[in-house]
Amino acid sequence: MTPPAPALPVVRVFRPDGILLNERFEIAERAAGQFPARAEMARVPQMRRCASAMLRYHGLMPMSDDVALVLGELVGNAIVHSRRGPLVTVQLRVAGRRLIVAVGTSKASGRPVLRQQGLEAEHGRGLRLVDGIAQGRGGRWGVDAASEGVTVWCDLPLDGAPA
Repeated sequence: MTPPAPALPVVRVFRPDGILLNERFEIAERAAGQFPARAEMARVPQMRRCASAMLRYHGLMPMSDDVALVLGELVGNAIVHSRRGPLVTVQLRVAGRRLIVAVGTSKASGRPVLRQQGLEAEHGRGLRLVDGIAQGRGGRWGVDAASEGVTVWCDLPLDGAPA
């Protein structure tokens, strides 16, 4: 006798737009080469915890680790690379059978790109991690650039959903 197929997760989306998390916060403008303040970088684990709580609440806990890693990389990049400030937006949204993770900045210092880093490099691997998770889960990621702002997004199938 074969075991029954696992059930798809129950997703309780109470908003018609599918938004699970929609946060905005400001970062201070700073000079080139100046690292963000510790309080600003504290937003990274805060956003990961918020995302994990929302995923748990909506029955998507199996995705939590991967989504927290993607979100942490995107929020960290937004803070570090947006030295002109002032607004970062963080959104988790269900669209059909997919989860979209999006992090935007109102003013960008450039367009994010995948880098090839040597073994000794201390930075520059974040988008490689995002790319690996997206591909491993049957998803994708990309960049939407507006006149001044940039949004980096990652689109992942919900656990149990076809890619």
